[in-house]
Amino acid sequence: MSVLPFEWKFLSLPAMRIKLKFVILGILLVNCGLAFAQRGNYSPNTSGQSRGGSNNASGRKKTDAKKDTIVFKMKVFEFQDGYSRIKESRLDTVFADFQNYNPVYKKSISAQTLGNLGASAQSNDFFQRSFDSNEFLFLRNYQSYLTLPKDIHFYNTTKPFTLLDYGQWFVNKPVGESWLKVFQTQNINPALNFGFSYNSISSQGKYLNQEAKDNSLNLFASYNIDRYDLWFIIGKNKSTNQENGGLLNPSDIKNPDLKPENMPVWFTGAAAESNNSFAVIAHQYKFGKWIKVKEKDEEFQKFIPRFTIMHTLEYSDNTRNFHEIDPNPSNDFTDSRGTVYFYGTQHLPYINSAKGSTTLPGTQDKTGMKRFTNLFYLKGVEAPDRKYTFGKQAYIGNDLINMYYPREALIYTPGLMKPPLGLTQTRSISNTFVGGSIFRSNAKFLNWNASGRYYIQGYRAGDFELTGKIEKPIRTSRDTSFVRLTGSMTNSTPDYFYKHYYSNHFKWDNSFDRTYELKVGAAYEKPFRRLKFGFKYSIVNKYIYWNESSLPGQASSEFSVAQFFIRKDFKFGPLNLENSVMYQKSTTDKYLHIPEISTRNTVFLSGLVSKVLALQIGVDMRYDTGYYGDYYSPALGMFYVQHNEKIGDYPWLDAFINLKLKRTRFYVKYSNIGSKLVARRYYTTPTYAAQVASLAFGLSWSFYN
Repeated sequence: MSVLPFEWKFLSLPAMRIKLKFVILGILLVNCGLAFAQRGNYSPNTSGQSRGGSNNASGRKKTDAKKDTIVFKMKVFEFQDGYSRIKESRLDTVFADFQNYNPVYKKSISAQTLGNLGASAQSNDFFQRSFDSNEFLFLRNYQSYLTLPKDIHFYNTTKPFTLLDYGQWFVNKPVGESWLKVFQTQNINPALNFGFSYNSISSQGKYLNQEAKDNSLNLFASYNIDRYDLWFIIGKNKSTNQENGGLLNPSDIKNPDLKPENMPVWFTGAAAESNNSFAVIAHQYKFGKWIKVKEKDEEFQKFIPRFTIMHTLEYSDNTRNFHEIDPNPSNDFTDSRGTVYFYGTQHLPYINSAKGSTTLPGTQDKTGMKRFTNLFYLKGVEAPDRKYTFGKQAYIGNDLINMYYPREALIYTPGLMKPPLGLTQTRSISNTFVGGSIFRSNAKFLNWNASGRYYIQGYRAGDFELTGKIEKPIRTSRDTSFVRLTGSMTNSTPDYFYKHYYSNHFKWDNSFDRTYELKVGAAYEKPFRRLKFGFKYSIVNKYIYWNESSLPGQASSEFSVAQFFIRKDFKFGPLNLENSVMYQKSTTDKYLHIPEISTRNTVFLSGLVSKVLALQIGVDMRYDTGYYGDYYSPALGMFYVQHNEKIGDYPWLDAFINLKLKRTRFYVKYSNIGSKLVARRYYTTPTYAAQVASLAFGLSWSFYN
């Protein structure tokens, strides 16, 4: 594949990557040393129980211990309701669907992408498009690749645990893609756990100028004793992407004699870099009492918390840099269109309309947001020793937010005034809010949760959020089924960047009203029958969207979206059929375009080879009905509505083989077989083609000392 005649400084980071690999290796080596120090002297206290003495041994060396007798056990926890409550979770080490390595399709049955792993993407599931106003708007389409504080789990383990994932195309250079995940956690003592995770995606792509690199590194720790809990997270995400603007002549993919690397694209000198850094600390002090508990003829003391005082701090720093050599690339066509401009003549202002260079690009747009959130909680704890009880909590919090974006030029006259390239203007806002919730999460008959938040001061004064959930377990002799009801109501001020923005290609100052949205949903799940189905319904008023000119707009009329979904798996001996269907219908096609039907069907044969090697061999198929998929704006990193070109109505076929031996998993996958079988129309976004058929492999290895 041909390469660019220049190299972006922020796209060439070999030294940093080498140093990072050595850091990770060093951490693993240190952890292994600590692991040996733990052996024979460790028994985790994850239940909050005290037996009147220390859980650690006296420190005397055991000369008669010839082998490790500690049984490996690990508990996994995640936060809910922000960072106010913790619940048990699980680690994703399942064998099923192991071949589905793309983070976008791990989270959604259907999505719009730019055709390359690591590039911008948005879910076609309307109910996954909800935007958290606490997050940076210009990072929303990279959510699938980021590891954010809400995605991080906490652990308590009797032995150090490590998980390694690696995969790549078989022909990895110069047009390959690879992905790497490293995860490690361990306990220093029964109360203190720490760990880290590192994720990396690197994809050159098969089309011109579409290289993508996504990296995330985070460290986490927890300290949990009877009266005090502490959780800590620090991390960084970075995405660097070349932006090619799509194919100059989209019909090129229909030419079987034209290779992807020979198809012209819009941009030869555009790239975006996005960064997200964060830190979170949450801690609480618990008040309660000690009670006597008897287990297996052993009596000990157990602490029962009644209420707690909690404090959380969260900090995030987000930036997006868009660089472009030619601020308005044009190309001469031989057809009736003549000279065609990518952004169009209406996209003003151009603070610099002259072509730049690799060292001084014609466009240098830098946008960012820093946020500092402080919350104080008073909580009443669910009492496990009481039959009729529920949890309750109240809190008060404050956001301090600082935003910046390119500085506005009053008048630019070439040769007389230098455009403000790379300079920014700053705006600061704050919010003060109160809220609370009541919940029941450990009941056998009915679990429920209701929460609310109201903004009393600042940019979002008058906004509110209400959510509720009910879960009813239905127990039988064979299985436990679940009926779940959900609902939410929000009234929210649009994000600041929807209302005010300036850059080399765009300028807007909008006066938008609050957006009101009501959502309800119901689902039924029966694990024994491998069945899940349900519906979701939303009514939206004053909806914010990106209009045909790739500018923020607000819907002038109310509309609704209904969704029905079903997942049903069948097994007939070695034959497995896994089927998911999602049906969505909107009452408008002016502000929102999504496929009406999306499906995923997996057919595979499974079995054991030599009684030890698990095997799955089969085919994945994804399908969307035809729809007017959104266009994509590289300068903003946003998808925006259009009514000209349909995509979809194409079978995405992947063949795979999965293998598992003890704690090692392996797959071989041949992607997009459809490009070999049917007419070429495999667009993932208008003018953006998917990768052609490719062979890839992946490996996952989990181990503990």
